[in-house]
Amino acid sequence: MTTTVKALIATTLFALVATILVSSTPAYAINGHGVSYGPEFGGGKLVKYSDGLKINGKAFDISKFSQKISTQTLYVNSISDITLKIYHHDGPQTIQHVIIFMNLKGTDPQSYQSNTRIEWDKTNGVSTADPNGVFKSVTAKATYDTNFMYVSFKIVAQKPMDTTHLIVRSWDRNLSSSQVVVLNAVKIGYMPATFSSTSQ
Repeated sequence: MTTTVKALIATTLFALVATILVSSTPAYAINGHGVSYGPEFGGGKLVKYSDGLKINGKAFDISKFSQKISTQTLYVNSISDITLKIYHHDGPQTIQHVIIFMNLKGTDPQSYQSNTRIEWDKTNGVSTADPNGVFKSVTAKATYDTNFMYVSFKIVAQKPMDTTHLIVRSWDRNLSSSQVVVLNAVKIGYMPATFSSTSQ
């Protein structure tokens, strides 16, 4: 067997092994400084959990890069809660920023396509981008336990929004970032008359 053939076989084997390793790594992308670790939503190398997202108390697994969930309805003029559970191997206090991108459609949503977002920053607190005037108010609170950070967004909408995907992104103080895509996640509508009458 010639040296060239041996080199070709070795290269092919390396490519196959690399493909297998990549397919078994965390399902969401991690970028930036210290790329081995970053914020995690349940599918990381060190900790696995299936309640990375809660919408009005209902838990969803967002451990993959992209997943579809049953669409949750938020109601105009009612308080809704979107809570993220985030892990970081250096401790949850190292997480600096969290963004939820909204108003996303299509089969391959990208954050640059979003014009509506809510975000929390460790230094600057909560902020929004809301050119369509969907939100009446948005607040955010971060809490911590030994292993996790929980960011809870309290949202009161003043206008409907069609069913939207969510892109959730977070980064730490070293700018290591990660994101997940949640397909068909939420819509905002008016509360049915039967609901509003029974709640009074």
